[in-house]
Amino acid sequence: MPRYAPRHLAPAPSLPDPRRRHLFRTGAAATTVALGLGATLAASAAQATPAPVHPTVGPRDGRIHGQDVSGWQGSVDWRAEVDKGSRFAYVKATEGRTWVSDAFREQYRGAGRAGLVRGAYHFARPDSGDPVAQADHFLEVSGGWEPDGRTLPGVVDLEAFPGLPANYGLSRQEMRQWIADFSERYRSQTHRRPVLYTNRYWWADCVGEWTLKNSPLFLAAYSRREPTALPGTWWGWELWQYSDRGPFAGDSNVFFGTEEQFERFVGEVDYGAVGI
Repeated sequence: MPRYAPRHLAPAPSLPDPRRRHLFRTGAAATTVALGLGATLAASAAQATPAPVHPTVGPRDGRIHGQDVSGWQGSVDWRAEVDKGSRFAYVKATEGRTWVSDAFREQYRGAGRAGLVRGAYHFARPDSGDPVAQADHFLEVSGGWEPDGRTLPGVVDLEAFPGLPANYGLSRQEMRQWIADFSERYRSQTHRRPVLYTNRYWWADCVGEWTLKNSPLFLAAYSRREPTALPGTWWGWELWQYSDRGPFAGDSNVFFGTEEQFERFVGEVDYGAVGI
């Protein structure tokens, strides 16, 4: 699989949010290689009718599919997303200590009105403020988590940001402490551990062989095969982000387990992560 690239590197120029995580993202960008005019034309023709990212993963495979969006998606037709098979949605809410997505409220409420289980995510900026301040900012804007059966636990998006060192100037030990402090603050206010979104390359470089105890993994891995090489010491994932090119608006995701397990993931205060 090609080395994962931060989603910030794949901007959609017609969309209005210049500070997309991308989240979370925010999507991984494929490396473009100049192969000459003939190859370029052939590639363009192939892109006109893209093949499915994974022939065995999609809304008709009997699994629980969903998506994540940010301001880059603007106004989303959530009814159409439901019709395509989406069951849940994560919406970018915040970044760093102060930034708030202008699209968050509309997207979050729209997903809920369409019947989707929905939640929020925060793009971590360890260079721009302490983890407790960022967790508080996220909670103030997103409303946190409630055991109502329709609100997903919050996500903290951990990946590189363009123009900055991938590790934001932190050592591995300092990054581990930052993640642990954010998670503990979120948990102290909501009684749930946040979901950790990342990719194995960033985690290996910036965090290493470490995983915060009982923290659900949201893994970005755009591949034709279900991921088996996982970051840190996780041995399983709750959510797999398998495509940034459909079938859903934003990025397309799948939950690892059954309907019963999904209900537990959404609504159980003492939910135990499957992979740690």
